[in-house]
Amino acid sequence: MSLASGITSFLRSLVLPARPDPARSRRIAEVRLVVSAVVVLTVFTAIATRVLLLSTQEANARTAGIALPGAERGQILDRNGRLLATNLPITVLHADPSEIMDPQAAARILAPLLARHDETSLLRLLTKNTRYVELDRKLTPARHKDILRLGIPGVYFRNSQLRSYPSGKLAAHILGQVDKDNKGLAGLEKSLDARLAAGENIQLALDAGVQAIVAREIASQMEIFEAIGGAGVMLDIATGEVIAMVSLPDYNPNHFAKIADDARFNRATLGLYEMGSTFKVLNTAIALQAGTTTLETRYEVSKPLRVARHTIRDFHMHDWKLSVPEILVLSSNIGSARMAAEIGAETQKAFLRRMGLFDKPQLEIPEVARPLVPRSWRKSEIATISYGHGIAVSPLHLASAMSAASGNGMWIEPTLLRRHPAEHPVETKIFSEETTRAVRSMMRLVVKHPDGTGNFAEAEGYMVGGKTGTSEKINPDGGYYDDRNIASFAATFPVHDPRYVLVVMVDEPKPQKFSYGYATGGWVAAPAARRIIQHAAPRLGIHPVDENSPEIRQKLHMEFRIGKEEKTLASF
Repeated sequence: MSLASGITSFLRSLVLPARPDPARSRRIAEVRLVVSAVVVLTVFTAIATRVLLLSTQEANARTAGIALPGAERGQILDRNGRLLATNLPITVLHADPSEIMDPQAAARILAPLLARHDETSLLRLLTKNTRYVELDRKLTPARHKDILRLGIPGVYFRNSQLRSYPSGKLAAHILGQVDKDNKGLAGLEKSLDARLAAGENIQLALDAGVQAIVAREIASQMEIFEAIGGAGVMLDIATGEVIAMVSLPDYNPNHFAKIADDARFNRATLGLYEMGSTFKVLNTAIALQAGTTTLETRYEVSKPLRVARHTIRDFHMHDWKLSVPEILVLSSNIGSARMAAEIGAETQKAFLRRMGLFDKPQLEIPEVARPLVPRSWRKSEIATISYGHGIAVSPLHLASAMSAASGNGMWIEPTLLRRHPAEHPVETKIFSEETTRAVRSMMRLVVKHPDGTGNFAEAEGYMVGGKTGTSEKINPDGGYYDDRNIASFAATFPVHDPRYVLVVMVDEPKPQKFSYGYATGGWVAAPAARRIIQHAAPRLGIHPVDENSPEIRQKLHMEFRIGKEEKTLASF
């Protein structure tokens, strides 16, 4: 090969490389593809594993109620999805005093922008021996910008959350509130703190609309009768769900620092009261179920009854023997005491205990009380408990017991949380259908009969049955107050097809001229129950019925003679 041809070959090899070996190229490409696939698969496997691990951790944390870093506090909603507690983003202004070069100058220029502090208080904070002091919360964007422009070294901002209650006072005692660090202090915010802190949303059994109605109508009666407080509870008989639970006076949990002690107290679950003649419903149901009496049995009530050191009297004395329906409709203490004497202490206690009247309710808030029951159960205690004295319970306790005695005979532990349709609550069978039907029939007459004590609870078409209660308040120094009463009304509606129980209680109502000097359950609590049922029933899917129709009358299907002459069907 000549020199020229050699040079030409060399230059050609530089410009046009030798053709690669096809087999070798294929092997290289296959190796590259395999390596790339392995790398991609490894990356995606790592990502998927991390996502799965995080989701599992979050699920386990929610189940265990463990707060995850950065998790937003769960919301609280009513049964229809209405927002009752949520979170709002806020900006927190804080400082590191060790980094403030001129605390006096910083305090002077910051003070006009901070409503919570003056120059003196700011200077005190900015000279503290610490690395962190909070200067203000809930900064507006405008103030945030103005403070940022000052450019003070050692002054910082951080994002945070503010717990907010969009409906203000509505259901305040149920929801409770949190501190500035979003730690639960009362109500569901405290008892379910771990679950909420883990980001779990909580749906309540509460109907916000019914809650507002109950609060409004009880507040109206409190104002009219100049009362110091009130409470109301509505339960779903079939599920034990709390549809409404009100304690008045109430408060706005958005303004935690301004809550008065009296407003903070939950009268519906923590307050214990002798509920008076509403207990006659329970006494009648127990006597019928225990078989110690019948609807035809009559009792002597024409003279006061002496039991040990107690003399039992009726508000209106009657000069004939009263039947069991008459005892309930005419609200005879003497007749109730005589019935209870036949029941006996052990049977009376057993039934009351099964209806939850000896124990704290297992409700989902911490503010619940254990009933006050007698230490010894003598003849006098048997008698007075029959008409609601000598035993103090909360309105929630009474509503739960009434649900069993005038509903389907089952006692169910009340709950503030919405139950899933497929969830079956634990039920305790206490009363037969025959007993509860008789009790409801008599309760209907308490409202409908001219001589009944609950006429003012009549809500036409909604078939309200109920029982009034008026009791003197216990004096802590001994005995009872002469001028301080608890006025109450316990209702079941509709009585022919019981779905809900409502208890209304008004604390220390004052007699009024228009009420002829009375401040009883019939004058004070019954009208509130009527208006609550009239407004809440349509919302709950209950529509007015013709109570004279054969179907309605057959569901009560009993005849009672009330008074010396008149004979009345239970549906009237």
